[in-house]
Amino acid sequence: MSGEREPLSGPDNAWLQMGRIENLTNITGMLVFEERVTYEELVERLDERLLRFDRFRQRVHGGHRRFRRPEWEFSPGLDIDTHVTHVALPEPQDKAALERFVGGLMSRPLDEDRPLWEAFLVEGVGDGNAVIFRINHSVADGFALLSVMLGLVDDPSAVEFPFDGIEAVVEADEAADGNGPGATRSGTGADADTEVGDGDAAGLLDRARSTVSAAGTAARAVGVAVDLLTRPDEPETSLRGELRTTKRAAWTDAIDIDLVKALGEEHDATVNDVMLAATAGAFRRLLVERGEDVEDLELRSSVPVNLKPMTERTESLGNYFGLIFLPIPVHTADFGERIDIVHERMDRERAMIEGVLVYLLFEFVGRAPGVVQDWVLDQFEDAATGVVTNVPGPMNTLEFAGSEVSDVLVWAPEANDQGLSLSIFSYDGSIRVGVAADAGLLDEPSRLADALEEELAERAADLE
Repeated sequence: MSGEREPLSGPDNAWLQMGRIENLTNITGMLVFEERVTYEELVERLDERLLRFDRFRQRVHGGHRRFRRPEWEFSPGLDIDTHVTHVALPEPQDKAALERFVGGLMSRPLDEDRPLWEAFLVEGVGDGNAVIFRINHSVADGFALLSVMLGLVDDPSAVEFPFDGIEAVVEADEAADGNGPGATRSGTGADADTEVGDGDAAGLLDRARSTVSAAGTAARAVGVAVDLLTRPDEPETSLRGELRTTKRAAWTDAIDIDLVKALGEEHDATVNDVMLAATAGAFRRLLVERGEDVEDLELRSSVPVNLKPMTERTESLGNYFGLIFLPIPVHTADFGERIDIVHERMDRERAMIEGVLVYLLFEFVGRAPGVVQDWVLDQFEDAATGVVTNVPGPMNTLEFAGSEVSDVLVWAPEANDQGLSLSIFSYDGSIRVGVAADAGLLDEPSRLADALEEELAERAADLE
């Protein structure tokens, strides 16, 4: 273990600094177990596998300095029991009680004197129990954390993903040798104590700069940059406004992924296109219900774009993604029209260029003095109404400490001045959408989750 401090990368620091008391940048995830997992089993698994990653043993030193980047440093006397809390839901221990509990956790900042994560083993969830993780975005992006979290299951090598290039990381030292379930296929695995940090980011930056300057894309990159800098403010709706410290959480029932794929095939579109079109429909239903005008209305969503293949990632974790600000068509009730619009706007080349440009901006912001950080982030106010993430998860059923994992849910943090996020996650043949909302803007996010289910249920009826 190195005793030296390691500066946060530009993007990691940008996400750290974006966190405000009224809008915390913490990722929340929940695993639901069919049978009870004991506190001792959970702590033993986390101690054995999670703490192999430096970031879960390190805290941030100098997190609010104005002229120097903060640094990762190992937390002295780390006791995993102080990061894991055993609680029980209040009666009647139903979904509403669990939603209130998750929302309460989202409203609380993590303790910055400790490594920026915590876990709660929650009794009274179904016939078993559940574990809820909260991890600051400065530690890693969603793809990296997915790999780490799935490395906690009983047999990480058995995890089946719907695409190549991602694996559940279980043992950092095995990955370094190119053996075991955590080994990266390109041979870039790193020892747990290797400080790749900025050097790793530098390789991505080289590729990012070449992407936006390559022959045939340079002119388009200029156009995308101009669009980013000159975009109009986001339309004023009841889903935008002053943020509070109180957050709310909800999620959909399980959505059959085969239904979503069938809708995509009917419209020659991707699963992501279908879910974004359904999201636009859910926004439309909610705003019409609130008596608001949706004619000609488009709402931008901040959509993450992964910029670093999982085969090139290492145990240093970190953030390697950009954002695109995608206008989704709320104005039309026609689902097919919405899919066509979304599909056209999710042009791969444009999305990659915009994502790279925003990543480069994060890199700059994270290395700049505090006053510059504040100014740049202010320019992205009114950029979007909410965040929409889509991470494909395992296709098969997993087990943790011998108990079947019946559900996996994720909530991405809202970004900057946005008070809403929808997190699309697939597991074992179903899709769940986690909804996180500022209480002042959407006190009952379950209404948006219901609207999304209604939208897809109507589409299912159309297929019959």
